[in-house]
Amino acid sequence: MQSKYQQKLKREEAVRLKKETQGAEIQKMKAIQREKSNKLEEKKRLQENLRREAFREHQQLKTAEFLSRLETERPNRRTCQIPLRDPHSSTWARNQAYKASLKEEENQKLQKMKEEQHLKSELLEFKRQQQAEGKTKTHQAEQRRVNNAFLDRLQGKSQPGGLGNFGGDWNMNSGNSWEKF
Repeated sequence: MQSKYQQKLKREEAVRLKKETQGAEIQKMKAIQREKSNKLEEKKRLQENLRREAFREHQQLKTAEFLSRLETERPNRRTCQIPLRDPHSSTWARNQAYKASLKEEENQKLQKMKEEQHLKSELLEFKRQQQAEGKTKTHQAEQRRVNNAFLDRLQGKSQPGGLGNFGGDWNMNSGNSWEKF
């Protein structure tokens, strides 16, 4: 009798250890994904800062050019001024367009990775829930079996002069109720 209890305790301990191991693995995977996400966010922030700095420098250069042009052209106010095309501005615009497209691609990749991570976590949670339900059903079935065995033994011991004298028998097929025959 004691060995059955020891076996049951060993099984429960094994199940608990397995559950803890799975939980640790899931936490480890979540930490890795969080770290990846944080790295991507940091990279994105650095790129944004670089873009802003380049824009600020470009803006300062254009402002300085504009002010110097105003200073040199001040005496000739009456002359018709035709704005000169700066070859650097088209290069800058192309550069900014390229950076914007790279940023958009990076954002799409990041969004896709976040969606995949979300689906993975939902799947893991679903699997864990199914395992928990299976364990609960198995445990309930084991308890039912043990209880029925106990009741069968109890009924067997009480047959000669116990419960049989009251005119009732334990009926296992009718929802655990007493019936008179």
